[in-house]
Amino acid sequence: MITRKKPLKVKTVENSAEKLICESCGAEFSCGANVGKCWCFEIDLKAETLAEFKESYNNCLCQDCLSRARNL
Repeated sequence: MITRKKPLKVKTVENSAEKLICESCGAEFSCGANVGKCWCFEIDLKAETLAEFKESYNNCLCQDCLSRARNL
């Protein structure tokens, strides 16, 4: 896993999803957390996995990476 010190934000558009780069795999994806409706709200992760992510990453991960982590 790659650890970055700063989030890689690509573009922020007010009242819409934000374009980000996944810190784990490098894929571009949309994050709607800034508008309160993101797909990631539906993914349940174990407390241990969430704690590991908080230590390793400064920003969101893409849907594929979070989905894989959910299945571990």
